[in-house]
Amino acid sequence: MSKAASSPTARLLQDSRLFSLPRPLPQPALESATSTGLYRASDTATLPYPTHQAIATPAASHFRGDWGLKRALPKKATNSSTPHIRVRAQDNTEHITDFGSAADHTQTRAKWLEMGVPVWYKRAKASGASSIAPPASVFDDVTSSRETKGAPRWRYDGPWLAGMQDGDFERYLSQLSAKRNSDGRRDVKGRSRVDDFREYVKDRLVEQDLVPARREAQEGGEILNTAKLNAMRQELRPDDVELDRRLQDLRHKHSTQSLSSDLTAYMTAFLDLPAVHNPIDTGIDVRTPMLRAMVADLAFDDAGADKAAPPSTHPAAGLSYLRTNAVMANHPLHGPQAHRSPVLARVVRPKAAGGQGPEYRAKLGVGGVVCNDPVSSTWNPNSTSRHEGAGDVGGYNPDKMAQQLDMDLAGGNKMWVQPQHAWIDETGRIRLEVTRGDKEAAAVKLDGMELESIHQARAGPTEAPSRGVLTMPTPPAPPGTAGNANFGHGLPDMRRFDRSPEQGVRGQKMPDFSSAGLGGKRDPPPISRRRPEVRGFDQDLESDERAETRRRINDVLDGGRGRSW
Repeated sequence: MSKAASSPTARLLQDSRLFSLPRPLPQPALESATSTGLYRASDTATLPYPTHQAIATPAASHFRGDWGLKRALPKKATNSSTPHIRVRAQDNTEHITDFGSAADHTQTRAKWLEMGVPVWYKRAKASGASSIAPPASVFDDVTSSRETKGAPRWRYDGPWLAGMQDGDFERYLSQLSAKRNSDGRRDVKGRSRVDDFREYVKDRLVEQDLVPARREAQEGGEILNTAKLNAMRQELRPDDVELDRRLQDLRHKHSTQSLSSDLTAYMTAFLDLPAVHNPIDTGIDVRTPMLRAMVADLAFDDAGADKAAPPSTHPAAGLSYLRTNAVMANHPLHGPQAHRSPVLARVVRPKAAGGQGPEYRAKLGVGGVVCNDPVSSTWNPNSTSRHEGAGDVGGYNPDKMAQQLDMDLAGGNKMWVQPQHAWIDETGRIRLEVTRGDKEAAAVKLDGMELESIHQARAGPTEAPSRGVLTMPTPPAPPGTAGNANFGHGLPDMRRFDRSPEQGVRGQKMPDFSSAGLGGKRDPPPISRRRPEVRGFDQDLESDERAETRRRINDVLDGGRGRSW
């Protein structure tokens, strides 16, 4: 280790967070369009994604105000149940550290880890398509070369042209036409991206013309090796005059084929632009207006890009690392569950406040994210039909909660929902899909009296054999309690049998034994101690095996007297 690296100043800088904090991300836009076309914004709303690094410190350091920064922070300013801060400036013009609480994003992260929601790619439905492509996880492994070519991508070298302003687009075109040297600096004697594009088109045209030339040579019986293929490429390589003519033909085809032309494919591959249409491989020109409109409305390439912009971050955004929601919840008392544990969502805006347009559904707050209620658009409170909705689920009626806010309700309008999956849109916002919570899943989570009524309704009415009336069976006691103890399969429940020595195995008085062969009575054998049966054997074993098993158990209980096996 060098002397400079081991100096006290170097060690101080290496251990300090002053130089380990990453550069903050650009501030996201908080404006959103309403159904009336107006834009609304909020200065106090939580940002869609964190822009500054969240910092935590141990309890001992927190007590001293030590956060690993340039100066200590006062404990009163960071005294909370979630001591997480974000530093906006280490040292501003007023010689103070500008910091704030980062609990809004750290708590959201903790809630999502508890919910266990998988993050998928969002696939849009193409115009004229019969179905939507199935969602795919952002962590799916792609091994084959064919699937790798169409694998989803989230990072491109080129910009998203559809989302650029006019000034940004003109600036991007000027950068393409500017000449630069090998170091990337502007130079009159250098080369521009236009010159590189012409060379790229030459290579593509050579490979395109080489396919029929190789076919003709192979049909003529000629053996093509690497040297002959290189010679054919040099012969087929167009000069500048031929390249101008071929480019003019590509422009004419582009006027009819639009974004499905070969010229678009060449420019997309050269500039690495996201979210453009695939070229038509059949070679058929799109001449009719209707067919041209259908091709223009086709979904974008198989790389996961749709009509929206490509994601600005990784598709998972660090929220979850699950690949699917096909998991089974195992309750410690009630066993495996058909539905996962629901979460309690707050109704942020009811359906009555939305009106018409794209905001006709209620808005729910789940895990720090606002999502749409999937059922609120189909329930009518004034309907007189016999369908009354799902009823109360965990103490809340979801239909009534989503219809209108109840100002007198303690805690506000809430409902139980089950998160399904989420995806990250092009602006970095979290989009969550939820379903209404199941009544039984909510009862299992609350573990209340509602679960007992569900078991009674599931068992159904039975007819009593003595009176001939329909009665509801008595529900068993919860497992693991005194009324329904679990003694296993090897030990009997001694409490269910009488301790009287005159009682036999089944709790009845044993009759006298008679000897038919000797023609007289003999004294019965001494009654052993308690000889209870083991529950389960009378239903599972045959008659011979049952008698043999009972005899062996009784012999063990008698201490081995009369052992004959």
